[in-house]
Amino acid sequence: MCRCFAADLDWDAIANQFDVDEDNTDPVTLPQPSYNFQPKQTIGVMAQGRDGRRHLTGAYWSLIPPWSDSKDLSYPTYNARIESACTKPTFADAAQSMRAIIPVSGYYEFHGHRPYYFHSPNDAPLFLAGLFSWWRAGRSPWLLTATILTCQAVDGPATVHNRMPLLVSHGMTDVWLDRSVDGATLIADAHNDGVKLSRQLDFHEVASFGPTDDGRTLIRPLPRLQQVLPF
Repeated sequence: MCRCFAADLDWDAIANQFDVDEDNTDPVTLPQPSYNFQPKQTIGVMAQGRDGRRHLTGAYWSLIPPWSDSKDLSYPTYNARIESACTKPTFADAAQSMRAIIPVSGYYEFHGHRPYYFHSPNDAPLFLAGLFSWWRAGRSPWLLTATILTCQAVDGPATVHNRMPLLVSHGMTDVWLDRSVDGATLIADAHNDGVKLSRQLDFHEVASFGPTDDGRTLIRPLPRLQQVLPF
């Protein structure tokens, strides 16, 4: 699962890397840096519009399907399992043609109550596979919502938790964002590529923190004498 991550990113650099036009980057809605993004907060997402152009903007982290009567669902939707995303009613439409990428600096997984921070060896941004959906109540403005896809954890990540976010490889970016491609045809390849990337991640235990804690100190490795092996 992925219910907490860090994102201290240069949004202009992300936009340039993925060929997002300046007029399709929304600095007003993109979040400020944080090392403790939680569900139901605004996160940065990249997605393709109906016109085929890419957009980088803020989104509500918990997908709300357009048919929902309420913003508050009776079950969590900040994550979606790749094993069922294409068939589960909440996510099926989004999985078919509304896929997104969530850029992050790194993410946390918890072994019991003990948090671990996962990041690339060179601290380059990670790109998490996601889905998006538009929702609104009555005549209120449309709200862009999103979820992060997860898969079965492998190798090092599996020593901490049995699930992990699905990473998008650079080779999968174009087809992953392409709304004309049925997501069901992408899951297997996206999973294989993502697992390879996850096997390359570094991770370390960090000190426990609360929902309102923030700052770069959250990702500081726990002193070795305080660390406890997962098993």
